[in-house]
Amino acid sequence: MPAPYSEEFLVAVRRTVTIERLKRYLAATKNDLSQAMELYELNVQLCAILYGILHGLEIAVRNAEHFALINSYGSHFWYDRPPHTDFGKPAAGCEGPSWHQYAPLTPYWRDQVESTKLKPGVGNRPGKVIAELTFGFWVDLLQTQNHMPLWVLRKLNKAFPYAKRERGQIHRRLKEIQLLRNRISHHERIITSSDVVYNGNGYLTLDEIVECVEWVCPYTAQWLKTEFRFKDAADLLTRVAAMRITL
Repeated sequence: MPAPYSEEFLVAVRRTVTIERLKRYLAATKNDLSQAMELYELNVQLCAILYGILHGLEIAVRNAEHFALINSYGSHFWYDRPPHTDFGKPAAGCEGPSWHQYAPLTPYWRDQVESTKLKPGVGNRPGKVIAELTFGFWVDLLQTQNHMPLWVLRKLNKAFPYAKRERGQIHRRLKEIQLLRNRISHHERIITSSDVVYNGNGYLTLDEIVECVEWVCPYTAQWLKTEFRFKDAADLLTRVAAMRITL
């Protein structure tokens, strides 16, 4: 049942929350503002629960990729910018194997790495650099253009030892989760009435989210399900489905 909101509160939220933000919830509840506010609250609660699960997923994925590339390149600095001349060729004395000990990052991500190293307290300390890089960096390492240079030749596939999936499938799932993560960060609706969550482009089940961690480490995935309120998220979605609305 909707919370016993006062008339004063329902007037106030038209300015503080806004009808525009509640538009999707109002459509689902036939313009019942009290019930729309209940859905809004449930969405915030679901976002709060999934924050912990996505937190664990992001850390597990980035560390798994980082360690896989450390092992392949034989260096913690695999992400760094190789020495070069203005003509894009190896600088004098940098020819040979050392020229190939850096990952083939796009110009955009090269710039992001360099900007990250300039942040206070970061420098070129690998642990600090990888912690500061966005989730999008780790997702983009799995793009098609990196299939041969990173996934195959540099054994990035070893970051996902339990995944019986192709690189493209892993990349697509993580991209879907990145969209969900960004949507949560921007306080958007993710809740639905169909036991799935909405990422702005499509839908994900809770199991599909945790499955990505299982591809990295089943023990870590089980830890997230046990300690980070996975069941609470599932129960919340079931509760919304029982409201017999279309959201």
